[in-house]
Formats: sequence, structure tokens, C-alpha cells
Amino acid sequence: MLPSLPHPLPSRPGLPMAIGRCVGVAMVLACLLAVGCGASPPSSAPPTNEPTEPVAGGELIVATLADAGRLDPHMVTDAASMRIIENLYSTLLTYGEGYGDFRNDLATSLEISDDQLVYTLELRKGAMFHSGRVVTAEAVKFSLQRIIDKGVRAQHFDVIESIEVVDPHRLTLTLSRPSAPFRSYLAHPMNAIVDPQAVEEADGKLDSTDAGSGPFKLVTWKRDQRIVMTRHDGYHVEGRPYLDRLVFRPITDQTARTTALRTGEVHLVLEVSPKDVMILNKAAGVTVESVPGTFWEYIGLNCAKPPFDDARLRRAVAYGVDRAQLNQLVKFGKATELYGGHIPPNHWAHADLTLFKDKNPGDARFLFDAAGVEEPLPVELIVDSGVSYQVRAAEVIKQQLEPVGFAVTIRGLESSVFFDRLGRGDFEMTVVGWMGFVDPDQWTWNLFHSEGKYNQQGYANAEVDELLGRGRRPLDRAARQEIYAEAQRLIAEEAPMVFLYLNDQASAWRDTVHGYRVHPTATSRALVDTWISDHIGR
Repeated sequence: MLPSLPHPLPSRPGLPMAIGRCVGVAMVLACLLAVGCGASPPSSAPPTNEPTEPVAGGELIVATLADAGRLDPHMVTDAASMRIIENLYSTLLTYGEGYGDFRNDLATSLEISDDQLVYTLELRKGAMFHSGRVVTAEAVKFSLQRIIDKGVRAQHFDVIESIEVVDPHRLTLTLSRPSAPFRSYLAHPMNAIVDPQAVEEADGKLDSTDAGSGPFKLVTWKRDQRIVMTRHDGYHVEGRPYLDRLVFRPITDQTARTTALRTGEVHLVLEVSPKDVMILNKAAGVTVESVPGTFWEYIGLNCAKPPFDDARLRRAVAYGVDRAQLNQLVKFGKATELYGGHIPPNHWAHADLTLFKDKNPGDARFLFDAAGVEEPLPVELIVDSGVSYQVRAAEVIKQQLEPVGFAVTIRGLESSVFFDRLGRGDFEMTVVGWMGFVDPDQWTWNLFHSEGKYNQQGYANAEVDELLGRGRRPLDRAARQEIYAEAQRLIAEEAPMVFLYLNDQASAWRDTVHGYRVHPTATSRALVDTWISDHIGR
């Protein structure tokens, strides 16, 4: 699932973005909330030698939850890999400040015909791949065709009818039908533009090589130890990046990551748990920043096999789970509880649903009894054993569902085994997460359409399919909001997933790090604007 492919990739280090290693595009929401980290400053600040303007140079060491799985942008499904790749590659567009705001990246202009079927893209002249070759319209065509032919996100571009190269820096994309989310897919960090010759030289396999034009170039990758990058001097944004070197270190242990930051062993931790936010807020020389996130966690129920092919039992789970208690015990009260819709409250497609909030304590039991099954009903819950907070959530859920009539057995699985079973639909119940992006289509189609790529629950509802199809049309925002609100209501009522909570996204860094911006999806694209001052004078 980004599937916690979770991220939503669905949220553990390495899940297919969606589900995947997600826990977790470059839009910085206006709702960024700075979290203080220490006592109030004195009325007059003491003198400081810290520079106030960006300074080029230096090496930044970033701690991540997990190592990348592979480096091919068109084949990646996990968040850990995405955070590496988005520093190596560029896209045609990129996300701006808000849901639905886009900016140019490799493209300098985008014109859309009146019938919204023809997209004309003008490319940035002078943009270079790391090989020194020029980014051309032919390279863009090659990249899009590669995604369509073999990429895991081929469905993003299934509306493309033809790609025509007009000249070396201009091409047109003709669609078979208008598509509201199409621009968001052009900006998706994993729909990157690759160097055709580099792909050919690698025999089509980019899992451990670099064919990008992003701000940094790959130097070395020692699996489970570090990924080292160096500055791309031919990057198409003048003056960027500031850093000479960028090092990603996977530190899977939560306490070890926090300790490494406090001691200065690393400069930046991309994802900080709610517990460690409280610890690091009191640490000297450390800044912590949180924003409302897009990574949500849920109980997945297999609708295609007993016992959860019965919607009454799925709803019994939805009513029987105490989200507030889960939030306190697992997330230290820092998550946003979900009682119906799963699209964030600050998103224009959010549906304010409270189906399972104001409930009668007997509702879950009533639905269980109505299903006519024997009590206790044995159910196996699978979980990625490497994601401690999801294991803890599973333990709490097991206890909460016992009074309802379920006898839950928790089976922790190694990550690759877990995702294999999830992908094959070989489960009854699971706890996992998913990372959303910009357009509501990215929160819904793959998960809840009967033909969705990550619909591991086997959920099928013709009315939901019809709504999600209409939601892809280029209607005005108000009309699309109504469509997605109704789709969320139907999905919540049938409960193929029991939505639990949205996580805040928190990062922390040493005070010598400047210019970094926390993004709701934990993207690391902001590293292009990040600079460091502890190398000055050395």
C-alpha cells in the first residue's frame, strides 16, 4: 500500500507508500506549527556568531528510520526509498504551498487546452542530468513511457493517449479523457524524469544506481549503513543546493536516533516519535518542529473472506475500538483521531464525519450478535514486527475487542513477509498505515476502487467506484468536495478499513542547521534549501 506501504509509500519504514514503511511533496502548508524547545529566551538575545544568510558548503548527516529498499523512482513503493530518491531526481512539476498548488521544476510552463485533453510542456533549458547530458523532451517521453510500461504507478498515466515531442524542449501530452488529478501526478516525486542513456547502461535496472538530475548525485551506498551524495553542480536552480555533501544514515532504533541527535552524531532526524518530541523539546541545542501530517493508520479488514466479508462484523470492530484510548497509549495523545473520514481536516476534500464517535457502548456488541457468529470469534491480526508503535496498537486493539466477542491472536511478521501477505490478501485483520499526498484521488482510488492497485481488503462497492470515477473529472473544487465527502461516508459506513488517527509529522535538528522545512509527508525535498553553519572556520 507508501501501502503503511507506510509511509501510506502505507507507516513504517519501508512500506509501499502507502502502506509501507511509511510513518511516511514539497508543499509547505500555511499551518506549520513551530514547537518550542526550551525555556523562553531572554528579552535581549546574546551576541552570536551564527550567520544569518545561507552559507555554502559542509556535510549534513540525516538519520532515517530505515534504509532505502531500491533507488529506481518508477519502481519504489516505500517512504524510506522515496526520501532518498527525491534528492537524486527531479520532476516536471513540484508541490507548492497547499493542497492543489503546483510549481514548475523541470518544466517552465504548462498550458492546458480548453477541453483539458492536451497538455503542452515547455522544458527548462540548461537542465542537466548527473551524467552531464541535457534533459530533453525525448528524455521526458522516455520516462513517462517507462512508467506506463512497467512502473508501479502506471495507473497515474493511464489517461495518456499519446506523447509527442515538438522540439528538444517542448512536448505535448494528449489525454483520452480530462483528469483532475493529472497535474498532481506530474508532481509526484516518484514520477521522476530519468536519463535514458543511463537507464540503458544499467540494463534497465536502477535499483542501486543514479540516473537523475536532482540537487545531489549518488556517491556510495553501503546497505544498512549509509548513503552518501555530493552536490550536483549542474542543478537547474541557481545557487542550490548549499550543501557539499549529504549523508543518510538508517538508525532503526528510536532511542538511538534521539541519542545521536542530542550528541551531535547526526544533524537532522526526519521523523520523530511523539514520545521523543517531548524529550527533544527539552534538549539543548536542538530544534523540534511539527506540522499536521498526512500519514494515517488504520485496521484493515479483509472483505473478501470470512469473517469480515460480513459488514456487520467490520462495523462491530469500528464501534468497538476506543480511538481516544489508543491515541493516549500509543501516540501520547499527539495524533488526530479519525471517526469516519480519513482525509485530513486541513484538506479541502475533508469530510467531517463522526460516525463512530458518539456511540452507545452496546453498539458493537449488537452488531456482533446480529451477525450470528459463535463467541468468542477467533481472528488473526498480522502486523509488521519491526514497527513498534503498530505492534503496541495491535495489543491495545486486542484488549478492546475482547468484550465485543472477538478473540484476537496477534502475529508479528518480518517486514518482507508482512507485505507479501498483505499484497496477496492473505490476512483477516491488520494494523498498518498509508501516506496521502495532494489530490484526494491519491487518498482513495488505489485503496477503495474495486480495481485499485492497493485494495488489499478486496473491497468492492459499485457506488463508490462511480463516485471515485466522477471525482477524477476536472470539476470545480466544491463539486469534487461533495463527491469525495459522499465516497468517504460510504466507505466509513462499510468499514473495509477502520480509521484510527492521523499522525503529526515532526522533525528535529541541531541548531547549526538552517533552512529546513518540515513537510506533512516527511518529504526531504527541503534539503535543497538547507545549509549548515558548523563547518564555518574549519
